[in-house]
Amino acid sequence: MDPAGTAPTWYWRIEPGKLREAAEIRRRDPNDFSSAVLTFFGFGGRDDGAAIAKMRAHPEGRRVLDERIPLPEGVLRPELYASLPEDTLGHQYWKHCRENGLDPMLISTQSQAVAKRYPATPDHAFVYDRYRDSHDLWHVLTGYGTDMAGEAGIVAWTWAQLRNRGYLLIFMLNATMCSKRGRFDVWKTCWHGARHGLRSPFLLAVDWRRHMERPIDDVRRDLGLEVARPYPKFDMPDAPGAPPAREVSA
Repeated sequence: MDPAGTAPTWYWRIEPGKLREAAEIRRRDPNDFSSAVLTFFGFGGRDDGAAIAKMRAHPEGRRVLDERIPLPEGVLRPELYASLPEDTLGHQYWKHCRENGLDPMLISTQSQAVAKRYPATPDHAFVYDRYRDSHDLWHVLTGYGTDMAGEAGIVAWTWAQLRNRGYLLIFMLNATMCSKRGRFDVWKTCWHGARHGLRSPFLLAVDWRRHMERPIDDVRRDLGLEVARPYPKFDMPDAPGAPPAREVSA
């Protein structure tokens, strides 16, 4: 990267070394989240040129990018939304994180530990940080669960939104792992997820600060966002980065 940090730093390249490192971590501890992060980068997760271009071409996205408008503080600290009315986006996000045992700050920090190995222009770093930290917010808005099939669906949705080929390979890997356990239907969930992402508004460009305290149904309606169609869930405790096994309601 040039000294001013202006030369493009986004690219797509498979990195076998990162994939081997991820596999070794997963062998030692299937629940270690860093293996999922390394797999993403190993599959070429720096492929952010299309996402940056879409931000620049989007009226609100351009403003968010130029002004470095941050995500709301509660995205990484969901407990800040616990006291909001139950029907609000913020409360539903907090509930999602609590019920699934998620710590967005920990996930962000562990992901950044890998990302900092790569140079990035200011625009690239901002866009990457934004979509990384928005992942569980997008779960809540789109309706995909954190089971293996739901993760495959939201990753396929994200690929359609960002066109990052790392996400393309991740959802294909997820669906393949499910297929090995007899769940070939997850490919259908991915197909619907990708189509859903193509139809959805570009959520990376949204300034969420004005929406977290609003009813989630109103937010979806105003953005023109549909909820994912129902899909057969599939819990897979040994999935890369999966949380510890928990009781799942029927």
